[in-house]
Amino acid sequence: MFRLWIVPVLAFALAATVADAKAEGVRVLEDGDGSAVVGTDEFSLRIDRTGAIGRVMVGDTEQIWLIGLYTSPVSFETGETIRAVQGETSRGGLGPPPEKLEAQPRGDACTAVISRDCVREEIADGEPLYHLTQTVTVHPTGHIHLRYEFDWLRFFQMRHASLVIAARAAPLHGCPWWADFTSHLLHGTISADPGADSLADVKGDLRTFLAQCPGGELHLWFNDAGQVGVQRWNPDDYAFFIRVPKMGYRTEAYSGARSVIDVDIKLPLGRED
Repeated sequence: MFRLWIVPVLAFALAATVADAKAEGVRVLEDGDGSAVVGTDEFSLRIDRTGAIGRVMVGDTEQIWLIGLYTSPVSFETGETIRAVQGETSRGGLGPPPEKLEAQPRGDACTAVISRDCVREEIADGEPLYHLTQTVTVHPTGHIHLRYEFDWLRFFQMRHASLVIAARAAPLHGCPWWADFTSHLLHGTISADPGADSLADVKGDLRTFLAQCPGGELHLWFNDAGQVGVQRWNPDDYAFFIRVPKMGYRTEAYSGARSVIDVDIKLPLGRED
């Protein structure tokens, strides 16, 4: 019986939390040409003009330190695999970012749209490989909606392409967790101890993930995504690796094809009854 009602309960929890939204809207807390910090008095996150997201804070606690695309396109000319990571500039990143970032209040929420052609000079003589449209919408409940639309512009090979969400381990220590794959349900308790890998079994067609902690519940909904895997990325965090659909290991991209990642994150904010 538990298996049958876990997804409706999670969906109801999201709806109830949204309904309990405080009157305070999301606002731009810091603004610069290169980045913006948006949030409320309870939480905030930093959005870079490259699309990389960091410093996702709940109060004084860093809950997520990184949300970004990690890709490895391959040069047909040399066979070399190129590291192309969103937000990295010293090693090339994903090509020229927009000159500035604009985060726009919309009602009580705030939205940033980043639209760019992604290139690497080492591949196809620097011609665009794909167009990326990334939309980040932040709601006052701590609900963050992320959407990445990939329009592939030419034929090339990708060794690996994933969205990485790296959550700090310490705030999740001792929290019970549930992972719903539709076909089955996993659960356990998260440990932040050095060497612990509490979420290693979370891999596959994941639909929802929930960690229930004293300060609130961390939810992730994978609305449109490829395979998901979770691992202890370093001693300080657990990272969700969300594969870009149609871009598995050593997969070719084709002109005219399209991939979408659509994910919802609900930060563990305390609720007012």
